[in-house]
Amino acid sequence: MNHSFENPAFSGASDENLPDQKKTPRCLASPGSTRSSKMSTRSLFCAALTGIIVFALGLGLGFLLGYFAYKTPGEDTSATGNSASNSETMNGQTTTSGNTRPPTTQSTSPTSACNDVCKEELKCPQSPPITQSESSSSRGIFEMVSVDEMEEVHKYMVQQGLVDQSPSSLQNSYIYSMSLYLPNKDEAIAHLDEGLASPGRYADVHVHRGNRNAPDLMEYRVGPLGGAMNATALYNDGELPYNSRPMDPFEMYGLNEQVILAMSILRPLLMESFDGAYYPDGGMSLIFQAPPGLLPEERETRFLMTLLVDGTINGHDLHPLPLTGTVHNPGTDKSQWYSYNFYYLNQGPFSTAEELLEAYQNGTIRKFALPRGHRQTLFKTTFPKQDGNKPRDMSNKAPPRTYEPAGRRYTVHDHTVKWMDWEFTVFGNQLRGPGVMNVQFKGERIVYENSLNEVGLIYASDASSGANIVYLDATFGLGQWHDAIKGVDCPEHATLLDVPWWYVGLQRPVSAKAICIFEMDGQEAMWRRKDIFAAGLRNTYLVARIPMSVGNYDYTIDFRFYLDGRMQSTGMASGFIHSSFWDQGNPHAGNDKTTDPFGYRVSEYTHGALHDHTFGFKVDLDILGKKNKFEAIHWKAGNVIDALKTQNNNITAKPPYFLYNETRFVEWETLATEAGLKLSYANPKIWTVINEEHKNKWGVPRGYRIVPMSAYGQVVPDSHPAMSALSYTKYQCAVTKRKENERFITGTYAQNRLANPTGSLERMLDGENIVNEDLITWVSVGFIHVPTSEDVPMTARVETGFWLKPWNYFDTTAVFDVPQYVDTLDHSITERPPAPTDCYQPVKENCYFC
Repeated sequence: MNHSFENPAFSGASDENLPDQKKTPRCLASPGSTRSSKMSTRSLFCAALTGIIVFALGLGLGFLLGYFAYKTPGEDTSATGNSASNSETMNGQTTTSGNTRPPTTQSTSPTSACNDVCKEELKCPQSPPITQSESSSSRGIFEMVSVDEMEEVHKYMVQQGLVDQSPSSLQNSYIYSMSLYLPNKDEAIAHLDEGLASPGRYADVHVHRGNRNAPDLMEYRVGPLGGAMNATALYNDGELPYNSRPMDPFEMYGLNEQVILAMSILRPLLMESFDGAYYPDGGMSLIFQAPPGLLPEERETRFLMTLLVDGTINGHDLHPLPLTGTVHNPGTDKSQWYSYNFYYLNQGPFSTAEELLEAYQNGTIRKFALPRGHRQTLFKTTFPKQDGNKPRDMSNKAPPRTYEPAGRRYTVHDHTVKWMDWEFTVFGNQLRGPGVMNVQFKGERIVYENSLNEVGLIYASDASSGANIVYLDATFGLGQWHDAIKGVDCPEHATLLDVPWWYVGLQRPVSAKAICIFEMDGQEAMWRRKDIFAAGLRNTYLVARIPMSVGNYDYTIDFRFYLDGRMQSTGMASGFIHSSFWDQGNPHAGNDKTTDPFGYRVSEYTHGALHDHTFGFKVDLDILGKKNKFEAIHWKAGNVIDALKTQNNNITAKPPYFLYNETRFVEWETLATEAGLKLSYANPKIWTVINEEHKNKWGVPRGYRIVPMSAYGQVVPDSHPAMSALSYTKYQCAVTKRKENERFITGTYAQNRLANPTGSLERMLDGENIVNEDLITWVSVGFIHVPTSEDVPMTARVETGFWLKPWNYFDTTAVFDVPQYVDTLDHSITERPPAPTDCYQPVKENCYFC
């Protein structure tokens, strides 16, 4: 939006364009102007003298105003809200470098002559506040469990003896996570569409029950929130083995004790090999790796020693050391835990730390030593700050920014957002991440649920630390939220919404401003046409953005809503790569010692372990009701007769108006039973969900199309131990009949029982009929990541996602109910979107920890 601030008092704006209270009178009438015009000579003389005096005063005042209006740049820039570095001198005047935020200065520096009252009057319009429900009972059925409600649930579960009041170890029972338990869909739809009773809101509470004779895990459905609560166990006692639990701080304390014992024994090796570092409190850190076993009964936690980087938690991911081990840690009795399986430079395994130290000191294994002073270089090469020695030309000028010249064009109540005939509720699940519910456009529900369910990663490297890593990030908690970084994650004018989650280490709820809602100026055309007319529509869209930090990676999930009825869901990855040690003496490395079968050397002692990221989404499309069909449209080529026979099998001859015997055509296929689908560049397909009972003006069934943004496919074979749990990664889309007990794309505890997961997409594909049924499309999109030197110290954004696009859903292009840009040659038709006002937007410093 390229509109500079202009103060009308200095820009020549006419009085009619000023606010009423600021309009300048057309004349200054004298007290006697309504009487007779006959005047004496003395009166004429006095009037002339008065005019001369007024003229002289006006001339002097004009000089003063001119001086302050046109004084040179730099005399007083503090009043503008911009620093001198954000402007440049051109022909003696100050011009700002940004060109999409209304600058707080202009060529004549008007705000330097504009006091605080003036600025306040010219400030961009204020938007109405976010409204919030007053009680649990008045909240929408998809509203997240609030901090107060979490506290009430915890209090109730303590009273019922389901969890301990103040847990301090694994031998207690305590809450691991808490989120909204989504309501039964039939009951929810009946409430939303027919006004029937609310199904109520319930909490989904995951509990580690370490105080039982046979410790196990349990999930409870607790609620209704705001009412007389009860807790329903969702599994049988013992059904979820304790050793398949997600890792939490209580377990980490015990694991760390075992590592400290081992490292105290290995201290001579550590200090000699790693530039004098030791553990703990000696410049070293560690990473616990996954999985801890393939079966739910196993608990063997591998660890990797690393170098600590000051000022960071996960900077050590870039500085792994060639030293690993395993802790045997099943159950709750830490006295039975021990460390074993030590590797040094891939040499091992050694059954104990003593055995490794003996081999090291006897010289029976290969040794390695970091150069002296290496650790002092880590902060400089790892911490992501500007290199002041190499400033980029003009990088000290403020970049473009956007603003809201008329205030927000959307409203927010709790977490329900309305914008341009769109309405949806944004929510977050502590384990699964963010989603949107009950998405409606122009009063019709398009999507019941669109939610992130999982991010899966399989690593490979030639190192004991990285050869067997598999991560299912939902187990660790995709929704352990942190505040968004305003000005980085989202624009300064974004609305930030709270997201609560349960902090297991403190056994209390916390909340973060982690959801950004804002309208985006795409600065491009939604549509355009240059004919004998010029017309188009500028592309603006609404974004619900949720950034997340999960270990070494940061993910950002977008749900974007467009004026023409399209929706886009994206996943972006950034952060520190999880790397392996680069061993120049590795016999498996290439001759030039820069590559091996698993990737590149990316830093002095760092190998960029190859891996993938696969985002799994649950997409519940409801096209004009729940009874839908999944139709695959095959994009084909062949002879003309084959094409025509797809509609009429009686055709035997090619019509003469076809000049060639080869043509392109499409062929429709209705999926009859549940299936997993893969994209193929060689055999393109269009995937649609339609309602054959509802047709558009032209008699075509209305529907939506699913369009993955990447055709990345899983190459890991089914024989890999992780593929039972990660079976969703084999398909770009899978279609199943909706069931209340098939809630997620993976099992909650699958990370720690890969060979026998509690949930798997493959198990859902059991051949049920999906014609005119309530369908779920499980959409998987991802990318492969072979890290390169450009990933150090930070991986720049890597993005994937999918579109949901109208497919004969509307009778025409669905944007002509908003103002367009139109000019005709004869000026018979002229249309313009609302013009933005020139207004003052204060510049605020974004300080995350202030």
